[in-house]
Amino acid sequence: MRRAPARIAKIVVTAAAFTAGCSFSGGGDRGQVPFDPRPLSAALVTSVADTARLREQEESAVAGCMARRGFRYEPERTTVSERAVTTNPYGLLRKEQARQDGYGVVGEILSGTGNHAPPVAHPSAGWTKALEGTHVEKVTLSTGVVLAYRPDGCAYQGREAAYGPGWNRLENELEGLQAAVMDQVEKDGRYVSALAAWSSCMRKSGYLYDGLQAPRKELARDVESTDGSDRALRSLGRKELRIASDDYVCERRVRLHDAVYEAQRYAEKSALNDSTRADLRRYQMLKRKALGSPNRSTSTGPE
Repeated sequence: MRRAPARIAKIVVTAAAFTAGCSFSGGGDRGQVPFDPRPLSAALVTSVADTARLREQEESAVAGCMARRGFRYEPERTTVSERAVTTNPYGLLRKEQARQDGYGVVGEILSGTGNHAPPVAHPSAGWTKALEGTHVEKVTLSTGVVLAYRPDGCAYQGREAAYGPGWNRLENELEGLQAAVMDQVEKDGRYVSALAAWSSCMRKSGYLYDGLQAPRKELARDVESTDGSDRALRSLGRKELRIASDDYVCERRVRLHDAVYEAQRYAEKSALNDSTRADLRRYQMLKRKALGSPNRSTSTGPE
């Protein structure tokens, strides 16, 4: 029996989501191509290929757990969007990205990478309980967030088996830390000033945007008005590339990447300590071990 789409993501934890995008190294080439600042120096990022491998291992571990309880569970075929890995969590653009893919809004639709999974059969109550678990426990993370989870469920136990004991809590701790760093960056005076300058630059090009996510939101609304027409989508895609190209020019002109990098470096000085650094090392070690190579890097950022 197949699980409902995105069930694993929903049932492993019930705490508030810490989605903050992927992370790359804060440094990089400051010459022809602007560096691409990411939180926590790429600690939480995993390449597309490795992400797919790790998810397959999670699914396999969940299936094994379910089988031991007398239930059939078909691991889902894993598809990982490259855009999900390469998109900057702050909304910053890279030159080639802006010119070739824009913000990825229309491209994601035209490439057919959306979730079009067929309807699945309704699982039995016993199957659902085995997968999700029934015993709720709570723990307060260092960020103050209360994490609720069901350690007796195969979803939880499958991830622990794939990565190692304590993985679920460790991952949530670090995602919370990443979100805290990003929140501090976006309140930093250097970032606020650079963003205001970017907005002014965009206004001179005819765009009324106050934040980096504004163009994406506008394009998402425009997508709905196309009614899925291929011609309309391609026309919108050309518009997206024009906006993104102008956006990138303004980001470079006001040195927004530099402002994010400096604000992030300051934020991490206060956020990182011996304990959190140890957590980051353990997180990366567990991922390398899960991939079967103790010395393999799972980051897609620069060495």
